[in-house]
Amino acid sequence: MKFFIFSDLLLFRNSDDYEESYDNTATIKYAFEFLVKGVPIRPDPLPYRNDKRREFCSRYDGYGDFCSDTNVDKDLVPIPLINKTLEDNPIYSIPILVIAGISHNSLRMCLETLLMQPGINIENVIVTVDEKFSEPLTLIHLFGFHGEKTSNSSTYMEHYETSLKKIWEIHPNQDKVIVIEEDLILSPDFLYTLALLSETFRKDETIGAIEMWNPNSYDIINGSEELIYRVDQFYGLGYLLRRSFYEKNMKNSFDICCSKRVWEKWTFSDPSSFLMPDVSRVFRRPIDGNRVNKKYIETLFNRKRKTSLNPFPFLSNIDILRKDKYDANLAKSISSAVLMKSMDKCVTTNNSVFNLIQNSNNTDSFKYVYPQESPNDVQYLLSVLSCFELFPYEPIGLYNGILRFNSNQYNFYLVGSKSSLYASVLKST
Repeated sequence: MKFFIFSDLLLFRNSDDYEESYDNTATIKYAFEFLVKGVPIRPDPLPYRNDKRREFCSRYDGYGDFCSDTNVDKDLVPIPLINKTLEDNPIYSIPILVIAGISHNSLRMCLETLLMQPGINIENVIVTVDEKFSEPLTLIHLFGFHGEKTSNSSTYMEHYETSLKKIWEIHPNQDKVIVIEEDLILSPDFLYTLALLSETFRKDETIGAIEMWNPNSYDIINGSEELIYRVDQFYGLGYLLRRSFYEKNMKNSFDICCSKRVWEKWTFSDPSSFLMPDVSRVFRRPIDGNRVNKKYIETLFNRKRKTSLNPFPFLSNIDILRKDKYDANLAKSISSAVLMKSMDKCVTTNNSVFNLIQNSNNTDSFKYVYPQESPNDVQYLLSVLSCFELFPYEPIGLYNGILRFNSNQYNFYLVGSKSSLYASVLKST
């Protein structure tokens, strides 16, 4: 690298090469040339490079903005627990099983939202991958999670069954596990909500699992993030599973209870209840492709849904979720709710239920008693589901014949006439 330094020399007037000067001197200009060896200069501060992520993105395609120039150097680090009162909560030491499917980019998004859970312990996370696929293992290790291969499976549910067996083998002394299925994006309060419910779950063994997805959590219903319900049905996707429930209902009878996808009805002989939030804590990516029950599936998953975005929601009814307290409180709530005597106008004219209650400004709770021939009869209930914008093809979220939900700050109770809790309705009518 060349540098030039200019210097002025003052000489007397009789010099041959000079410039006129006021002080009778001459000025000669010289240029001194220097050669300086180049030295690399490090910017301050040095830009961070995530070389492992860059290498991954150079090898594999199809990961969207994960490999963009904006994100490729971002570090993948877990978020520490913010609420220090939960430091000893068992949820943050429970194993987490992620059952990977065939979509690698869906797995990437799931792992990103898992890593962003405050208090996540990456050593507790095991991601199972069918041995046919090697690329996901590289992705899993990039996040710092542990990847486990399972034997070659012909269906996702075979892979599912093998994965459940493996997690219990790896953690033989654990009595609970968190299960996350394929194509899920977790809400920011996924672990936080489970932590708040963990004590109830520990004390009440009639609860087989805490499911974090509510099929009726549609955007138009606009439910409440504060409310948790007991339900008789299991919908999976993302959930906290009790080992004793697994061993009694799933371990040796998976092909009977659970061989199909969970939305195609998992049935158990054990009469356990499950906890379910009014607003989902997981979002399942929309399903594409032709299926036998395409309309059913598209309405269930592709209709605009509501998922919690609050990282630290307040749960208003934690203390009454144990069975004895829950049943008593539910009976009391139904008794005090205003009776909707007829839904005929809604059914015949497709009129929204909110038009029927618009003059009832003095209450926020309503009940409707639907006729039943037997405790399992839901034929008439089916006809009114669309009035409330609920999933229209079957009643989902029943508890003892009662469908309970919150919509736009109103509490609704659809009560079967043969329900064991129907007596509470009779007392108030």
